[in-house]
Amino acid sequence: MFELLPRTGIVLPCGAGTLAFGMAERPAQWTLATLCDVRETWVCGLNWSFSAEYGGVSLLIGSRHGEGMDYVVLDRIGDAPSTSATTPVVWQDIDLFGHPHREVAEALGDVPVGVRLTRPAGPGTHLSSVRLTAAAP
Repeated sequence: MFELLPRTGIVLPCGAGTLAFGMAERPAQWTLATLCDVRETWVCGLNWSFSAEYGGVSLLIGSRHGEGMDYVVLDRIGDAPSTSATTPVVWQDIDLFGHPHREVAEALGDVPVGVRLTRPAGPGTHLSSVRLTAAAP
């Protein structure tokens, strides 16, 4: 399970470690590489970025300001936005991709600055993406 830690980072599945905000690019890549293949990528607006996929979840990790990691996006992989992802993405003991977005919103209440939950554009009932940033966008 991926566990979101707003203002801190994200705990990776299978004891792979924690991607903490402020980590430099290479240590962040090495931490994620203990879990899955990491691919360098380029994203407009980020100083550096890399991506990976694990258990039905796509990750984009990067830095918007300075050298330290401050940007994480987790996206569902696949064409089934009405079902849960294979690997849970958890925040406050709630699987964000495992329940319909309305139930998630009701259970969480107010979402803090730095966390953005994205509903599917089409007919899906489950969240399609979660963005976690170290500071307000």
